[in-house]
Amino acid sequence: MLSTIMELANGPIMWVFAVLVVGLAALQSIVIYAMARRYIFRTGILTGPEVRTCLKTGGVVAIGPAVSVFVVALSMISMLGAPLTLMRIGMIGSASTELTAASIGAQAAGVNLGVELLTGEAFTAAVWCCAIMSSGYLIFVPLVTRGIGQALNKVVVPEAGKKRSKLAWVLSALLPLLIFLNLSYMQFKLSTPHAISLVFAAVLMTALNLIAGKWSLKWLKEWAMAFSVLGGILAGALSSALL
Repeated sequence: MLSTIMELANGPIMWVFAVLVVGLAALQSIVIYAMARRYIFRTGILTGPEVRTCLKTGGVVAIGPAVSVFVVALSMISMLGAPLTLMRIGMIGSASTELTAASIGAQAAGVNLGVELLTGEAFTAAVWCCAIMSSGYLIFVPLVTRGIGQALNKVVVPEAGKKRSKLAWVLSALLPLLIFLNLSYMQFKLSTPHAISLVFAAVLMTALNLIAGKWSLKWLKEWAMAFSVLGGILAGALSSALL
């Protein structure tokens, strides 16, 4: 039964659906980038060099999280097959969330994912659970963000001759700070390795930015977050092994 289910999970039909889903996600990225580029040059909110810096920094910063996702995805591949893993990670990007959803679905069908033999019912339930979990993003995000965007456009109108209003500066600085402080606290209290990873990454990030500012190393500013994320991952893994 296991070999039959895993053959289906890694079969050509699953690969066709995986490529279609990932292709759709890539197409959406291209469309969103084109829309953002038109908006930026129409409003003049960013210059050409600033846009290139943002793209470069975003690409570099994605390296660290991608490593952790890749590690979790390897275990997911062994449990649910490569096509489904590619499909889910390519669309949502959170391997741990997808693995949790798949585990809940499999348990509903009476199978402990990764421990017991995978059945057809368990595989189907895992796939449906992942799909239902992600449907919340598809429904919630467009409805909420559209309303919030319209409301913000009314209150963050820039003053004459300025790119951004004072309220826009406050919101852009305060909201991300509150969100990341909350996320950091939630991770910090999980365990000692989590706390060590967080502290090490924060110290490394601060040190790299200070060095980049002192020596005018523009490339280091762009790579600082990626280095700090990788450093935090290594520090957490090392402390977990030692403790």
